[in-house]
Amino acid sequence: MRLPDGGALAYDEYNFTDPWTEPETLVLVHGFSKNRRFWYAWIGQLARHYRVICVDQRGHGDSSAVADDFSMALRPFAQDLVGLLDGLSCRAAHFVMAEFTTSVALDLATAFPQRVRSLVLPGFGYNWRGAPVKPRDWVAMIARDGTAVWARDTNRFRLPAGADPALGEWYIAQQSRMPAGFLMKLFEFAADLDLTSLLPGITQPVLLLGGTLAQQDTADSLRQAERIMPDCRLVLFEGMPFNVMTACPEACVAATLEFLEQLRQR
Repeated sequence: MRLPDGGALAYDEYNFTDPWTEPETLVLVHGFSKNRRFWYAWIGQLARHYRVICVDQRGHGDSSAVADDFSMALRPFAQDLVGLLDGLSCRAAHFVMAEFTTSVALDLATAFPQRVRSLVLPGFGYNWRGAPVKPRDWVAMIARDGTAVWARDTNRFRLPAGADPALGEWYIAQQSRMPAGFLMKLFEFAADLDLTSLLPGITQPVLLLGGTLAQQDTADSLRQAERIMPDCRLVLFEGMPFNVMTACPEACVAATLEFLEQLRQR
């Protein structure tokens, strides 16, 4: 899809709903350093109930690259999602946004509230400055050794013990596609990022999905966010890491469908 500034977003559409119905739109947005293929375990069940749009963010997958002089910020990625909705002739959608993209979700929901019906945020992160993992350590690693070494070294933070080794290798290969310069800008930006002040202004219904072993933003941090946001529910998965969308997708999908069904009944 061509955007107003000339960039383009790659996306797939899935709709397995009953053909006589008019389903609501659900947009799946992967985390930074990922791509839309990471939703492989989510799409089938969600598309039986919703029109599912699965998009590559700018700078990822098959979408346009970011410029070499790009200055990292949340708003350009939020604006791209508004452009996506405009191109789809969609007034508003439910959004499932993962990992660092959950920070983009906060900006999207506050800057463009009329476009967001609800938010499902697996691997929620909002206070990166206070996280046990230090993004500037990752910057130094990437500068020294490259993206592939970073992806392999940090894979232990993303998948649970006992995960299929083939999944781990696929995960590393996908992340290794990321341009090192873009990823370094992201981590420099994240190192000082604390979006706590935005949380009281998120008026849309929110579902947070997290792992009790998360290091990028801890379970205690998620409990604090649940208390602050006006209409928020938290589901924690025992023994899971930060990246729950891939670590325990079946449980995440079940919680998502339950949350969305509850919204229908309001």
